[in-house]
Amino acid sequence: MEDKIWALGERFAMAAIDGNEWLGALRAMAELTGSTYGQLIGFAPGEVPFNWINDLSQEEIACFVEQERGDPNINVRVRASLSDQPFVIRSEADYRAVGRGSGFDLYREMCDAYDIMDGCQTKLLEGGGRFVGLALNRSRKDGRTDAETRELFAAIAPHVGRAVKMQIALESRGTALLNGALEYVGLPIFVCDEAGNLKAETTEASALLSAGRFRVMDGKIGLPHPRDDAALLKALARRHRQPLGFETLLLGSAGKQMPMVVDICRLPSQPGRLSLASQILVIVRSGRRWHDAAPAVLRMAYGLSAAEAEVALALGRGETRDQIAAARDTSAQTVKTQIKSIFSKLGVSREMELMTMLGDMLRR
Repeated sequence: MEDKIWALGERFAMAAIDGNEWLGALRAMAELTGSTYGQLIGFAPGEVPFNWINDLSQEEIACFVEQERGDPNINVRVRASLSDQPFVIRSEADYRAVGRGSGFDLYREMCDAYDIMDGCQTKLLEGGGRFVGLALNRSRKDGRTDAETRELFAAIAPHVGRAVKMQIALESRGTALLNGALEYVGLPIFVCDEAGNLKAETTEASALLSAGRFRVMDGKIGLPHPRDDAALLKALARRHRQPLGFETLLLGSAGKQMPMVVDICRLPSQPGRLSLASQILVIVRSGRRWHDAAPAVLRMAYGLSAAEAEVALALGRGETRDQIAAARDTSAQTVKTQIKSIFSKLGVSREMELMTMLGDMLRR
């Protein structure tokens, strides 16, 4: 289940980069939790700026909102979470506990008519009298939420919260933020300015922070090694001055840990915006893109020859020396000599150490 939650988190990260994906991500969340509808909604005093629910028409949603407008004296769900901090989970028992009255009775009648009486919800973020909420809306067939469903929803919510922050950080771009941007969906992505001030990050980027591959100090993104840290900050400054194109760095090599391949690009400024700060994406390659970069990384970072890089990757995949020799149409002695050179350059002494070191490269 943890893998499914992480995959869903990356789907919401996709939604932050391509706004057309939110409804699909909400539908996937609903399906994973055994619910009919997923909902992402914004509340501001006297209005509902957006209300996205999978598989309900905009006309149905607009009609619903027109009658309740997020008023906490009508909408029991708003009332139930009104004084909460983000990520407090509320559900059916809380809806019943807010009290009864003509306004609340109207809301319940509306929910009954739309078959969304049950569910659970949480705030994702708030400020200035506004907040963004996430919810599961369940039909009569779905039934009420149970403890397991609410626990699963609670595990999903922080991933969606990060995606919402990413969307806000990039909202001026709309959909298709950059040519080829969708290629990076599912990867660790940090959003920062030219000084390294961190604005948002994807789920996998948060995992890099937790693992210590990146760090944040005083709100600024950085790396543990001073040389890498300086290289990153210089690259961010260059992207600020040179807005077109990507810059690729090898960062974070430490001991028997492979370096990270990091692509850095600047989001173009938007007409009508007065902000002087740049928005820069720091995209850490993983999966297929990391695997495709592996031969170049081994050559650039460790001085392996092209042949040695191919042998190292084959050995890391678990191929035997005889298999490698046959595939390369060379002798076992040649492969043995190449492996000795590879071990020396990478600082390992056994094939298992090599496989561990190359793990990220070999994980598609």
